[in-house]
Amino acid sequence: MSQYSQKTYDHATLLKAAGLVDASAAGSVILDLGDGLMVADLVIDVSALEVASTDEIYTVTLEGSAVAAMTSGSVTLAEKQLGNVPEPADADTGTGRHIIPIRNELNGTIYRYVRIHTVVAGTIATGINYSAFLGKK
Repeated sequence: MSQYSQKTYDHATLLKAAGLVDASAAGSVILDLGDGLMVADLVIDVSALEVASTDEIYTVTLEGSAVAAMTSGSVTLAEKQLGNVPEPADADTGTGRHIIPIRNELNGTIYRYVRIHTVVAGTIATGINYSAFLGKK
């Protein structure tokens, strides 16, 4: 295992517990990162994803907002596409650990609150099973 795949897990930065997602939805966990800059890694651990129909695409997004309820002003801070990307495939194409560098600042604005959002597209029978957390740099 490389040094880049080893990340310290802190339950306080859990964005999504392991579980199946079979339809597009925002995560139920909203993290308050405080009013300062945070530089971290978004760690996505994918244990399974369906790609049998060759058109399934799963987009996992880290959304940021200045509003605690995330009801307005949300922006995309990081994004990862999994599944049949960029070309169709007939085998799991995204299982394993995916690490995306993030910061909660965009164009000079600090986004204090973050959550995971998953977009599920294609012919879905089962979906994607994953967990996500923020890991220290």
